[in-house]
Amino acid sequence: MLFHYKKSQTRQAISVALNILAIPVILYLFQQFFRDQPDFEKIYDVVEKGAVAVAIVLAVILAWLLKRRDKFEIYVTEKEFYSHHPAFREWCFRISPRDIVAIEHKLNIGSGYMTNINVRMENGEVHQLCMNYPFSRKNLYNALKQVNPKIQLPSNPNTFNHKRKK
Repeated sequence: MLFHYKKSQTRQAISVALNILAIPVILYLFQQFFRDQPDFEKIYDVVEKGAVAVAIVLAVILAWLLKRRDKFEIYVTEKEFYSHHPAFREWCFRISPRDIVAIEHKLNIGSGYMTNINVRMENGEVHQLCMNYPFSRKNLYNALKQVNPKIQLPSNPNTFNHKRKK
């Protein structure tokens, strides 16, 4: 395998659990720093209810993550470029790295900013790479270039060319 990155949702679940555990600490600190403010009791009631709501939402997310036990995975071999995202089908594909023409970084500026990484194929298909995980794009691109030296790559794996939407 020339490149491999995998992250389980169990690790994400641990992160969510730590956030849940931080809520009482945040409430305590809020109480310590702001208890001398006028109308503290009313404000604290609202903050406390908000914190409980956030904790409940995080607990549901935690249960969902632990139940699914899925993982994000991306790898490159001599014959295959594979990407699997546990929640979004548009970031799932299995293609031959030899059929890739170019990888393009796009930053669209219009009503907001939107970045994406497009994998352009010889047959005209376009696949998108997930950017939600901290895998090394430099190492990924080096692996792809090793299999297919003809791939056009961005000059810098960490920058995006901008294009203004009209």
